[in-house]
Amino acid sequence: MKRMTINIITMFIAAAVISLNGTAEAAEKQQQPPAHVTLTDQQKTEIEQLEADILKKRKDVISKYVQYGVLPKERGEHIKNHMDKHFEMMKQHGFVPKPHPHQHKFEKKH
Repeated sequence: MKRMTINIITMFIAAAVISLNGTAEAAEKQQQPPAHVTLTDQQKTEIEQLEADILKKRKDVISKYVQYGVLPKERGEHIKNHMDKHFEMMKQHGFVPKPHPHQHKFEKKH
């Protein structure tokens, strides 16, 4: 009886692992944008405006941290410069996000 119980528990665990693995792989594939996606000029303009608004708000937050003494002025300027560079890089890439560099670890290899 004990052996049968262990076998049943083992089967349930194996089924759960297989089910979770398939679900995780499907979720990973859904999150990845196709490599060939390009946006129209209108779409790029809309995304650029939204990203510019976000950039301004984030820089405002950094300015407040500097004002309140949480960050030194030099560090705040460094962070804001980095944000500007990131925005320009996104603009150069047409505002299409690049796949996360660690996604290849989760893809199933055949």
